[in-house]
Amino acid sequence: MVVGTLAATMLGQSPRGVLELLKQLPEKLKTRSEINEVDMALFVKVADFFRLGNIRYAELGARRITTPLLRSGAQMVLDRTPSADIQRTLQWKIGAQRERDNAEIQIFRTMMTLAPAFGMLGTLFGLISMLYGLDARTMEHIGEAMGFAMLTTVYGLLAANLLLKPVILRLENNSRKRLAWMVVQAEAVAMMEEKCHAQVIQDSLLAFMDSPEVGINRSEIELSAVHSS
Repeated sequence: MVVGTLAATMLGQSPRGVLELLKQLPEKLKTRSEINEVDMALFVKVADFFRLGNIRYAELGARRITTPLLRSGAQMVLDRTPSADIQRTLQWKIGAQRERDNAEIQIFRTMMTLAPAFGMLGTLFGLISMLYGLDARTMEHIGEAMGFAMLTTVYGLLAANLLLKPVILRLENNSRKRLAWMVVQAEAVAMMEEKCHAQVIQDSLLAFMDSPEVGINRSEIELSAVHSS
């Protein structure tokens, strides 16, 4: 049942993609926050420097941001990229992440659909084997053979509902949080381009967070920027 489910999934999807996903599955199932609070506070300071016209410190601060979407968005704003191009690029990145997440989830949906079918197939093979030897078996042996044949159906249903379905729900939940945070980042970049006050940007970002605010002292950024230069 397991071999058949994996083989059929690989035929319908990319074999390499399926193997890589299974290898990375323990890491992908971990529930962790996508929010880097230090990057968030640093982005607020970069936006503040940009609003005040301190482009040099803004650029040095942007280089320290590790969150890809925030960093690239801030850099495009500092490079005076047209607003439409910035939003198009950020939306493309969000869409690409959504497609990657959906592709991974679809692999497990395929497995969840195939597992009961291959379990039933194993049961049918078991019943056929039992019927071929029916005349040479006692009723006790027939019962044992039928019970063994039905086990593959049970295993298929258990794999689909107790293993694969929870995996799908966890991946969907993680994807939803990741995409929501990326949308918030895109909005923050738009606010930076519009030169909104740093406090407004910070409040908008903090509204999305469950954890307490993490602040970075402006003088600390200026000091590190001087050393970086």
